[in-house]
Formats: sequence, C-alpha cells, structure tokens
Amino acid sequence: MFAKLAAIILALGILGCTLLAMRQQRLQAAHELAEAQLRIRKSDEQLWLLRAQIARRLNPENIRDMATDAGPLRPAASPPPPVEPPELMGPPAPKHADGGTGSRPSRPAPGVPHERLAHEPESTHPEPR
Repeated sequence: MFAKLAAIILALGILGCTLLAMRQQRLQAAHELAEAQLRIRKSDEQLWLLRAQIARRLNPENIRDMATDAGPLRPAASPPPPVEPPELMGPPAPKHADGGTGSRPSRPAPGVPHERLAHEPESTHPEPR
C-alpha cells in the first residue's frame, strides 16, 4: 500500500514539474514574440523616418538639378540586335514545265523510291525490307 501511495505521489510530482516546465516555455515564447514585435515596430518607425527624409529632399527642382549635374544621359546597356523573323514556309516549291509552281509534292508510299528534293531532309530511318 505504501509503495502504491509513493508511486502516485511521485507520478503527480513528475506531472506537476512537466506542467510547470510547459508553462515556462509558453511564457518564454510569448516574451520572445513580444520582443520581436517591438523590434519590428522600431524598425518600421526608422523606415518611415527615412522615407520622410527622402521625400523632403526629393522635390521636382532638386531632381532637375541632379539630372543636369549628371550630364547627358545614355543607356546603361546597348539595345539587342534585331531578330530576323523565322522562315515559316521553307524554300519555294519547284516550278513545273508549264511555268507554274503548283503545290508541294506529297510523300510517296513506303517502299517506292523517289528523288529527294533540296528542301527535304535526308531520311534517317532505313527503308523497310
């Protein structure tokens, strides 16, 4: 009986210490959060002060004076070269004997030999046997 009572008291003591440790961690976290918020507020105030100083110093007359003091302005980088439009249709179709261009010839059926035109790529696939 004494052992059971001692075990219960010991378990409650451990449980109480754990609860106190968790409360302490929660208070510490809340304190760190409050400090972080104060630092952020202080940084925001400094930022607004700097913005106000910049706004006081930059008025149209001061900007005009700074631009004339800088001299003639030139681009920092050269413009890119013009891009040629891609050829969408390929080379012109061959002319027929009657002088017309007609339409582009269709591909022959597989296994039928044909003459390769200048604008057709060479076949990289072997002919079927």
